[in-house]
Amino acid sequence: MNRKDRNIHFFLFLFFIAVGLYMSVSAGWELISTNQEELFDFENKDIPIFMYISQLLIGLVSLFSGFVMWMRIHWAFSFSLFTSGLLIAYNLNNMGRAIYENPTEAIIMAAILVIVMQSLPFLIRQNQRI
Repeated sequence: MNRKDRNIHFFLFLFFIAVGLYMSVSAGWELISTNQEELFDFENKDIPIFMYISQLLIGLVSLFSGFVMWMRIHWAFSFSLFTSGLLIAYNLNNMGRAIYENPTEAIIMAAILVIVMQSLPFLIRQNQRI
């Protein structure tokens, strides 16, 4: 790895840790602080508990991906590529809801999407070198 690749690797390691902490803590907080009636709201044909549980799981996977990149395990880039796909799917799926309910969260989601899209060529290239 040259210096540029090491810098990108370090940035992605920190990014996955930060995103994992943010998503896990915010989903855990929402699960703890929300009333049971609001978690199982069937009026809008949406059950928010599934969204919070998926956010919690994706946050934990992202945390794990960051730690795997830190330990420099040989399959770290493959797992980070998988985590990037999960982050893209979750953020694109929930962007519309976030725009209407909490626009500040939509800004964070857009930033996550931009960074993940920018990191895809690096992760694909590193994954092919294995």
